[in-house]
Amino acid sequence: MEPTAALSASAQIAVAIAGFAGVVAAFRNDSVHDWGQVEKFWLRLLLINSILPLALSMVGLFLLSFSEFMPSTWRWCSGISALFLIPYAAMIVRTLAGFAPGQLEAAGGTRFTSYGLVILLTTVCLLQVWNLTTLAAFWPFFGTIVAQLLGAMYQFVRLVLSPRQSAT
Repeated sequence: MEPTAALSASAQIAVAIAGFAGVVAAFRNDSVHDWGQVEKFWLRLLLINSILPLALSMVGLFLLSFSEFMPSTWRWCSGISALFLIPYAAMIVRTLAGFAPGQLEAAGGTRFTSYGLVILLTTVCLLQVWNLTTLAAFWPFFGTIVAQLLGAMYQFVRLVLSPRQSAT
């Protein structure tokens, strides 16, 4: 698959997944403002994991729109990706560390799963740095987009299937 087609498809998927946030809110009987801290956090992850791939896909498409393909295109894309992913990973770790003991479990989550996903995100960040400094290939950049879209799908399913928690 050509990079242009792959990035166009990922942008369309990202928009669709972002729309699922409204579906999640419709599945719940109460207002988002009445959700627990963990569910609000999961909703934030769902939104970020769909908006960030959309933005990265658009950046990639923009750089591909230049008349000449530059070998540094995928380096730039991975650099921009790392610029956003590293603070995102730090925000997730800070938020997870701030939850009271048992709070994730009460919402239907586990620390093992949450920190496992953080390890995956950290690996994706390191892959971007490697692509920026050494590889300069499309697949690591696109792999980041796919990983985030899979993360958004996971957040969607987790929010829909998680037991309801009162606001805390």
